This record gives sequence, structure tokens and C-alpha cells, in this order.
Amino acid sequence: MTRRFLPVITACAAALFAAGCSGRAPQPAAAAPTVTVTQTIAPTPTPTPTPVASRTSATPTQAPSSAPAPTPARTPQGSVALTEWHDGDATDKCVNVMTVYENRSDTAVISITQKFQTLYTPKHADGEYPDDVDGPVKTLSQDAGIAPYGTRTLYWQVCAPELASKQNPVPPDGTDSFMSEIGAQPRATVWDWER
Repeated sequence: MTRRFLPVITACAAALFAAGCSGRAPQPAAAAPTVTVTQTIAPTPTPTPTPVASRTSATPTQAPSSAPAPTPARTPQGSVALTEWHDGDATDKCVNVMTVYENRSDTAVISITQKFQTLYTPKHADGEYPDDVDGPVKTLSQDAGIAPYGTRTLYWQVCAPELASKQNPVPPDGTDSFMSEIGAQPRATVWDWER
């Protein structure tokens, strides 16, 4: 059995081999035609900026600052009142005045500036009692230190040496010595709040 198929197999193999070998071998593909691409780049026109009318402001602008803006000072609510005053010891040149101030505010007062209208009795004969005459206005200042809603008594020495020559000399016995003394009445009061 083996012998019978062997010549057939051999003949078939020879036929296959001959068919495979007799075929044309694959040929290389033809070279692709060369294509040249030419690219034309046209320059893009740069747009010319349209002139814009400039506008200036009369208000200067501030450069931004890295520091925090200061907080505005708080406006104190209330006022200061002169509630009482008294003339004290006096000469023909100076008088001591006591004043009482009431701070009717939520903020402390650090200083008081007080105006005083000076008064004096002009020269006169014995037995005459002329009315007082206004002298110069004197302005004095001092530290006050009045707490919020507090009260403070301050003492002032108001002097007007130019009035001594306009009065009678002080009597030797001291009788009617007030006729040779000056006085002072408080007028305008100005104060500074604590910052």
C-alpha cells in the first residue's frame, strides 16, 4: 500500500514545486511619481491701531498702596460745658479764677483753651463807686484731662499788668480793696479731644 501511493505523492509534489517555481517572482513596485508642493506665504498686514482721543481728568488719581488705608478719626459725640466759675484772690494786676467743666461727650478732653474778659474799677474819688470797665481779653490754655462724661475743676491765673495804672492805688488799711483789684469773666471755651 505504501508503494502504491508513493509515486503519486512524488508526482504531486513535483507538480506543486514546478508550479510554484515557474510563477513569476514578485517585482518591486514602480516608483511613485515625485510631487513638488510649492507653498506661497503672503505676509499678514499688521493692523494699525486706531487713534483714541485721550481724556485727562482734573482729579488726580492715587497709586495703589500696599499699606492698609488709615481708619478715619471718629467724631466725638457731645460737647464740653463750663458749668461754674468764681473769681478768687486778686490784685491790681492778676486774679485767680476757678472754673468747673463738664465733659458731656463719649471722648476724653485733653486740653482747654479759655478766654477771659478782664474787668477793673477805674480811678475815682473817695466816696464814689463807679461801674467796672472792660479790660483786655486774655486767652489761656492748660491740660484738662477730663474723662468721658466727667467733671473737672481747673484754676487759672489771669493777669493784665497794664490795668494797674488805670486803678486807684490799694488803700493802706485794705478798706474797699476790691476797688483796686481786677476781675475776669470766662468767655469762649475751646477744647481738644483725645485722639
